[in-house]
Amino acid sequence: MTLLKKNIWLLFTVLLISGVVLLVSLSVTRWRGLVEHYGYNQYALTQHWYGSFSAILEQQEGIITLLGEDLLLRQRKNGQLVQPELNSIMALNPEVFAGFALISPAGEVLALTSNLESPDLPNLLQLPQTRDSFLYAMKTDKMVLGRTYFGPRLVIPARKAIYDDQGQVLGVMTGALNLSKTGGFFGRSQVLGPFHSITVLRTRDQYIQYAGNGPMLDDFYKQPLSDEAYQGLMDTLATAAGSLEAATTAADGVHYIRDTTDGRGTVRGIAIYSPRYEFWLISEIEESYLLKQFLHVFAGYLMIMLAFQTGMYVLFRFIDRTQKEQRSLLEFQARHDPLTQLPNRNYLLSEFSRWQQNKDRFSLLFVDLDNFKGINDSFGHSMGDRILVTLAERFRALISPDDLLVRHGGDEFVLLLCGESLENEENVITQKLYLACEDIEVQGMTFSPGASVGIARFPEHGRNLEELLRSSDIAMYEAKKSRNRVCMFQPELEGDYLYRMQIEHLLRGACRRGEICMNYQPQVDASGGLWGVEALVRWHSPELGFVPPDKFIPVAEQAGMINELGHFIIDESLRQIAEIQQQTGQSFSLSINVSVLQLAEAEFSRILLEKISQNGLGNVHIALEITENLLIEDIDRVCSILTVMNDAGVRISLDDFGTGYSSLSILRYLPLDEIKIDKSFVDHVIDDETAMRMVKNIIAIGRNYDVTILAEGVETRQQFDCLVESGCDFFQGYLFSRPLSAEHLLQYIRKTAERQ
Repeated sequence: MTLLKKNIWLLFTVLLISGVVLLVSLSVTRWRGLVEHYGYNQYALTQHWYGSFSAILEQQEGIITLLGEDLLLRQRKNGQLVQPELNSIMALNPEVFAGFALISPAGEVLALTSNLESPDLPNLLQLPQTRDSFLYAMKTDKMVLGRTYFGPRLVIPARKAIYDDQGQVLGVMTGALNLSKTGGFFGRSQVLGPFHSITVLRTRDQYIQYAGNGPMLDDFYKQPLSDEAYQGLMDTLATAAGSLEAATTAADGVHYIRDTTDGRGTVRGIAIYSPRYEFWLISEIEESYLLKQFLHVFAGYLMIMLAFQTGMYVLFRFIDRTQKEQRSLLEFQARHDPLTQLPNRNYLLSEFSRWQQNKDRFSLLFVDLDNFKGINDSFGHSMGDRILVTLAERFRALISPDDLLVRHGGDEFVLLLCGESLENEENVITQKLYLACEDIEVQGMTFSPGASVGIARFPEHGRNLEELLRSSDIAMYEAKKSRNRVCMFQPELEGDYLYRMQIEHLLRGACRRGEICMNYQPQVDASGGLWGVEALVRWHSPELGFVPPDKFIPVAEQAGMINELGHFIIDESLRQIAEIQQQTGQSFSLSINVSVLQLAEAEFSRILLEKISQNGLGNVHIALEITENLLIEDIDRVCSILTVMNDAGVRISLDDFGTGYSSLSILRYLPLDEIKIDKSFVDHVIDDETAMRMVKNIIAIGRNYDVTILAEGVETRQQFDCLVESGCDFFQGYLFSRPLSAEHLLQYIRKTAERQ
């Protein structure tokens, strides 16, 4: 059954063969039935013919035998007229008897019935058609049939020699059987149809006594059967019966099939031999008629079978087409992405071997959207799906028919690119990809997610798909560090990639294993007094050692672990700082860095406010640090969340100010309380006039927006004095303290309090 399900046409073939076998079986059965039916009717009719004809002859012979001697003696002795007696004998059955006559041994007519009177009576010894049978009749004591002749009507003569007491031939008594009388035996005797013929063949001279297939055949009596035809018939009978002697003694006759030469073709016959009167009664049916009858029935069978098989063919064709459509649909679904309708990874796997065989060089571009997870988290997956569909349509329009675009999964696309100049093709297509990622309008909103592209080339960077994907993935993660750019794979990037993979693997569960801890770096005012602390996460891996935050935080974001890590940072920081404030009796600010993925988490603000309250801290003592790049990704969404937090009293601090691209344009949207000057400016504030001007500009902007200014990375007294003189409010750096554990922070606060 499994095989039949796999190939529906095999089942159709089985049905077709079964139908043909059934047709053949029914046809054979029908042919046999037809042959048996006509054979039975033919046999019955042949037996009737033979019995009736033999009875007539026996009646004729009896009449001749009983009356012939008396009539001849009377005629010879006294010339007494015997015609009335002959007429009365014929009157017994005028439909059968055509007349009677008394013939002398010399062949002269002595007396005859009145219907045979003629002025020119023939001598039977002189007529060629009567001589043989007349002489033969005088040599035997049985009745002899003469040749059929016409004069003036068609008759079969029957002659019997009449002997006296001494055994001398007195004469011959002749009686004629009427063939042309429509009401006689031969007129009433039936056949099965025009296809059925009855023949009475005399064996002594091969003349036909009677031949008809309803009506009598014309001129059948004029010529004897040829020696060839007669011998062929005898051979057929001998073969059918086993021998000619057996054929002549078969009571039920001999059944045979033979080919004729008279235009009737093959016939099926029954022949019965009469040894007394020396004739064959032959009944033959034309097989062509049986074949016509059979073909008529067979045509009906064939039409039924053809109609059935045609119906089955249409049905199976429909089933096959439906299965093929379903199979094509399943294959399409298995090899294409259901959302974008782009080929998927399975399709890429099957097509890559063709690229390997047919192309000397080609590029594999690994495209990863930069801010797509934030869009999904902020606006829902349905919005993200619509963006993906739009991007897929745009990407598809960019590539040539010879290239292959694949949705690799999530927000990742793979592009196989070929061309005479790969470098030029790569530059052109990446620029088009960047443009395609801009200004995507969905439900009245506009998104520009951007993309990071990693490129690997065949065969330089890999000879199989796995190697090329790995190389392009490494290059893509390198591009991801600064986002919205393209990066070509370089062998030296592989070490960083493997290190990142180790980080991703070992970071999972690090919080539960106690490998993650919190440090705090003090923030001071111009007088050196403690203003607050920034919570800094630290990871000490048993396998990797100390891993800097700038190494594992991006990995946590990309691997989907940032929410778990973020909750740990918030919980641990709030708990430890609450304990320190209780132990020292001092209140100070706690700055916590948050990721855009955390802000996109459902009810983040509510959960954070509850945790602050549960730890006994005031909202005014909590500052959330966000980066400029975070704002650029989804400024509207971020601003709405920050506004809720700020309205609740949580302070908002903008970290790394001045290092992005849209700092000034976004300030008017944000509920800011603090701006942090990046360390890259503080490092050169003494020796670089440009850095100094930048610092002063940031401070001026802060004053204009009525926010406090905090400088990061202050390491020298000169930097501190310069920043104080420039109007900076708060400071953070190694000049004051390195990041401290909770225990050391407690000691730091106590010592600072003692000095003051």
